[in-house]
Amino acid sequence: MLKLSNVDVFYGKVHALKSISLHIDEGEMVALIGANGAGKSTTLKTISGMLHPFSGEITFCRKRIDGLSPEKIVRQQVVHCPEGRRVFPEMTVKENLEMGAFTRKDKADTLKDMKIVFDLFPILEERNKLPAGSLSGGEQQMLAIGRSMMSSPRLLMFDEPSLGLAPILVERVADAIKELHKRGTTILLVEQNAEMALTMTNRAYVLETGNIALEGQSKDLLKNEHVRMAYLGS
Repeated sequence: MLKLSNVDVFYGKVHALKSISLHIDEGEMVALIGANGAGKSTTLKTISGMLHPFSGEITFCRKRIDGLSPEKIVRQQVVHCPEGRRVFPEMTVKENLEMGAFTRKDKADTLKDMKIVFDLFPILEERNKLPAGSLSGGEQQMLAIGRSMMSSPRLLMFDEPSLGLAPILVERVADAIKELHKRGTTILLVEQNAEMALTMTNRAYVLETGNIALEGQSKDLLKNEHVRMAYLGS
């Protein structure tokens, strides 16, 4: 479904991604783990069109998407749920969700998806008329996920969805991502919480200073000595 082939990305003179290659098959949930500054967020921003590769190719369903604008990539049903929630604080919860559906024309399907969001996160329905800025951090993360769902993604990319959340909310967000996967959405999960990411996913890549250092089945990487020492604290 998604394939990166020898992708290089620079920030000025800084070589942020160094000829990385990875793939995600339809229906998979794949993790991308690594330390701060490894290039995880850069990878997602490059896939979603916020950054453009210096070289290499990115294809989605066998069509090249590198070089397309973020809007055109969203229209391909590749959706990025960013780090830090990035909700529109002055707009209501419902208006934020409607913004997620800005590329869609079928109002009936849009309303159906909003009901799915509210079923998954009942607190959002309760607070749908409140400004998003009045929500707690955990509620804003739920809203960010819900807004991403409203774009009807085939591939949904999460950037640090557990960041800054209390443990009970981390579990709730993880359950929501697993439910989305069960409903048929292909997922690329970027997480600094490596144990959570590897426990949830089928396969994983380990990114270190812009390079893919390891890849494989998540259950095998959980047992890998380097991964355990570097990312699991054991």
